Amino acid sequence: MKLRLFLILSGFLLLAACESYDCTLYNTVALNCSFYKDGERVTVDDTLTITVGRNGPVLLNQSVWTSTLRLPLSYQQDEDTLVFSIKGDGYFVRDTVWVAKTNQVHYESPDCPTKMFHSIQGARSTHMFIKDVTITKSSVDYETTENLQIHFLSASD
Repeated sequence: MKLRLFLILSGFLLLAACESYDCTLYNTVALNCSFYKDGERVTVDDTLTITVGRNGPVLLNQSVWTSTLRLPLSYQQDEDTLVFSIKGDGYFVRDTVWVAKTNQVHYESPDCPTKMFHSIQGARSTHMFIKDVTITKSSVDYETTENLQIHFLSASD
């Protein structure tokens, strides 16, 4: 009986001695964007779709009442092309946003997969309905802090 108790306690001590590294499985690296018009934060109440390039993969599919975005960025390209399409009652508009960036490999531990962080170098659009794109935080990492402000054209523009 004492031997069995000793073996059980020894097993618990060995398990407690093992190091367990908490890989950031639930953290994602994403570009955080918000929409603005006339300096105020706004919500797009029409249907918004975002694709990579004109006919590329869909990043956001037919979202309604959208005020913020979390979008992935490519790992190998130095500039990502995001096509914003808004469809409403009797109209359809499309604008393209280019995000220039550098990519940095983020290493945490041999037990964890590597992630790719990004540093935004610049952003521009075709100005169809987007007036300007402002970089508010250039580093794209695990944080959910706003990286880009997307300013829409107002009626007076």
